[in-house]
Amino acid sequence: MDMDELVLARYIEAVRAEGRHTSWDYHSRASLAHRYVAMTVPKVACTTIKMALQTWEGCGPEPDRWGDVHAGGAGPTLLAYPTAQIVEMLRSPAYLRFSFVRNPYGRLVSAWKSKLARDDPQYDQLRASIREACDYPFANGQRAGPIAFRDAVECLLDNPAAFDDHWNRQVDLLVADVIDYHIVGRFERFGQDFPAILRRLRAPAEVIDVASQVYNPTRPMALAAVYDPALARRVYGHYLADFETFGYRQDSWRLE
Repeated sequence: MDMDELVLARYIEAVRAEGRHTSWDYHSRASLAHRYVAMTVPKVACTTIKMALQTWEGCGPEPDRWGDVHAGGAGPTLLAYPTAQIVEMLRSPAYLRFSFVRNPYGRLVSAWKSKLARDDPQYDQLRASIREACDYPFANGQRAGPIAFRDAVECLLDNPAAFDDHWNRQVDLLVADVIDYHIVGRFERFGQDFPAILRRLRAPAEVIDVASQVYNPTRPMALAAVYDPALARRVYGHYLADFETFGYRQDSWRLE
């Protein structure tokens, strides 16, 4: 290994020892046979990407059990391989490294609709804390009512310790300072670009067909329906690295 590869190997070993960096394990999919490394981002078509790739690897769940793609050990992740192999995957031009990103304004709305506006039991405590912080009314002895987008965003940004990967910055999830991607596509063109990536990798037709399916959708909503200039400024400030790195406009909440 050259010096760059040795530094990367030490980094990977540190990540492996800590056991807490979900990007390297939970969010990644990597294949020796088909020569790719994919990093998925929550609320950026991550279920569709995993379903297609795991179908190709022979470990995809049945379509009506699509949620199983997110289970621990559901697919071949980067950390499933020896460190020297990971270094090759992340440095060799023989492996196609790709991911997709999304307008941070839209991704935040999608996470709210999926995890907080619905009664997802994993987020019961977070919803309860938002209702308490925002003085929601009581019903049957406890605070109740649907979680408003503004309340969710302001409470989360006031307390980043409550974040999980649905709210974390995309630059951090992509480990963009370590992984040299060939393609970072946009969610807004996902329907065209993901099949093109699969064709470049010579995936079979049945895998490309899976890539055309939409799993875990949320209803489209005009961003201007939930943002105003003050809220947009706050979100822009927090996710500035995403906006600048991936080329999304500060005023794009008015346009989508």
